[in-house]
Amino acid sequence: MNAIRLIAKGVLIEGVRRREIYAVVLVSVLLIGAVLTVDFFDIEGIEKFYREVALLVMSFATAATAVVLAARQLPREFENRTIYPMMARPVSRLQFLLGKLSGVLLATLFCLAIFMAVYVAGTLWLGHRIPWALFGQYVFLQLLMMTIVATMSFWLSMVLNLDAAISIAAVLYLSASVLSSLVTYIFPDLTTVGRYLLTAFVYLVPQLQIFDLSAKATHGTDWPPLSLATMAMLTAYAAVYSSGFVGLSLLAFRRRSL
Repeated sequence: MNAIRLIAKGVLIEGVRRREIYAVVLVSVLLIGAVLTVDFFDIEGIEKFYREVALLVMSFATAATAVVLAARQLPREFENRTIYPMMARPVSRLQFLLGKLSGVLLATLFCLAIFMAVYVAGTLWLGHRIPWALFGQYVFLQLLMMTIVATMSFWLSMVLNLDAAISIAAVLYLSASVLSSLVTYIFPDLTTVGRYLLTAFVYLVPQLQIFDLSAKATHGTDWPPLSLATMAMLTAYAAVYSSGFVGLSLLAFRRRSL
């Protein structure tokens, strides 16, 4: 555990020092400024739309941070040959992988915390009420989504080159809702074989859109919080896919010669 903690600490420090995180925070602040402008003109209801867009953009920015940080970890270690002295120590490949992943998740949490602080401050400044129960569920589900995204990026970086891993992870994240809608639309018109293939696709590729509560968190007065049973099922869903990607990453890592 000490080895995992030390590796995670190094990744976290490196991630916090990256300027890209703060550049995206600046964009988020500008989005909150856009909300203030809309509120100035007193257009009823439109501020909810902008708050929903702000949450979506912040979610995308956090996912981009998770993808880039996770995908860069192992390829850069091999490229710079810094992995060899590290693995010469009494550190197993699983510990090394878990340490890297833990650091990426902590850096992602840091990024998400900044975004949420900006969002809460801007919303309160506008004098709007925050549905804290739904908002808390939104943040928790975002963390689950980012865990899947990070572990998936880890695995892709072990079987593809860095650019391809980042691109595919980004496409899967951005197209999650589109793919879900497409599956629902075309499923009734498929043949039996096509339905089996599409069902396999749905189970193999994580459905990230089920973790998006941005609309409900924005319109909290119209939606009750999710039930504990639903939250438990979503947590289990994320745990299964995250564990699967970690297992695939470890398998690919063990096949690499050191």
